[in-house]
Parts: sequence; C-alpha cells; structure tokens
Amino acid sequence: MISSLIISVLIFVHIFFFIAIIRKNYSVIDIGWGLGIILAGWVSYLHHSFSIKNALLLFIVMLWGLRLALYIYIRGRGKGEDPRYTKLRDTWKPHSNIQAYFKIFIFQGILMLIVSLPVSVGMTNKSQSISIINWIGLGIWFLGFSIETWADRYLSSWKSNPENSGKICTTGPWSYSRFPNYFGEVLLWFGIYFVGFDIESAWTIIGPITINFLIVKVTGVPPLEDRYKGRKDYRDYSARVPRFIPFTKPSPILK
Repeated sequence: MISSLIISVLIFVHIFFFIAIIRKNYSVIDIGWGLGIILAGWVSYLHHSFSIKNALLLFIVMLWGLRLALYIYIRGRGKGEDPRYTKLRDTWKPHSNIQAYFKIFIFQGILMLIVSLPVSVGMTNKSQSISIINWIGLGIWFLGFSIETWADRYLSSWKSNPENSGKICTTGPWSYSRFPNYFGEVLLWFGIYFVGFDIESAWTIIGPITINFLIVKVTGVPPLEDRYKGRKDYRDYSARVPRFIPFTKPSPILK
C-alpha cells in the first residue's frame, strides 16, 4: 500500500505541476492540496477491507477536502496567480519552474503524505471498532470544520461589501481569533487523528503537529501578520483579539 500511496500522490502533484506551467500559475497547487489528501485517503481505503471506521475517516476527509478545494477555486477564480507565488516566481528567476518543482510541488506532495498519516495508517489498525476516543475525535473534527467553514464564508461575504475595501475584518469569527479559519483547520486535523486513533497508530500525531507547525510558524500566520503589522489598525486589533486560539490572552504586535 505504501508504494501505491507514494506513486499516486507523486503522479497527482506532477499533473498539477504541468497545469501550473501551462497556465503560468503556481497557486493551482492550493486547490490540489485538499484533493491530494482525498486521493491518499481513497488509495488507503481501497487497500483495506470495509469497516465503518475506515468509511468514516474517508468521508470526513472528503468533506473537508472538497469544501476547501471548492472554496479556494471560487476565491481565486479570474484573479490570476496568488501574489505569494508571484513573489517566489520573481525571486527564483531565471529558473523559476525548476525551483517551484522541488520547493512547491514535490514538497507539497511530501506534506500530503505526512499530514494524511492519521488517515492512511489509521485504516491499517487491526481493531476497526469505534471507541469513545474516536467519537470524541469526530466531535473535535466537526467543531474545527464548522469554525473553518464559518470563518471562510463570513470573510467572503465581508470582502464582497465595497465599504470594507482596504479594511481589516475584525467582526464575526475574527472577533475571537485573528486567524479563526486556520484555527479551525488545525483543530479538525487533530479531530481526524483521534477518529482514526488506536494505540498502534498513535505515532501518526506527527500529521496534525506538522500542519499546526506550518500554519502557525511558516506558511499561514507569519506572512499575513508581516503584511499588516505596520498598520496601526491591525496593531490595535492585535491588542484586543487572541492571535490564534479563541478566548486566550491577546498577543499584541508591536511597531
């Protein structure tokens, strides 16, 4: 199964790499992120006998991945390449495509395999009965999924109002966390981990830990905070609202 999983994900990211080259848009991989993990889930599922637990794991991953891919597609439709990727493209010239191949697409493929470990390994557990821990995990997943969906929909609606142009969203879910969508994403992945949890697959917690680290320390929160930290309205906002986890102490950004 491991070889099938790796080969499937590698083929998948190569398809998205060629699409990106043709369209001159590296950010198509953002749409592929959720779809690639769904693929990993299906490959794992088809290699094992049916169980309610495995079907549940596949279902919640599909629900998460399809919603995320659709949201990213609609958000970026007609807008061209995401500025983050354009900046990387300019930095990597004159060998942008070669650099992007390894640093974006192959790297994303590796991350898909790591993050999806609670799913792919969870489906190999000898015990396929659903425990109280698995049910708790489903509750955590549902909470995280609801928060992320609420945050994404609220922000899309908020941005569609011309009166909010140039402003920073500080209402709705953004009144509880400066990054409620990312908080929901991390929370739901810990939920997925516990849905597939068994003592023999406990080590797969490296999956949600990895997504948490990337979002909080690398690709999620830091670039956005760097973009806005020079603005007084954002510094005032950061003094009132927690950086990541709702209802915790705010961590103000200093000038």
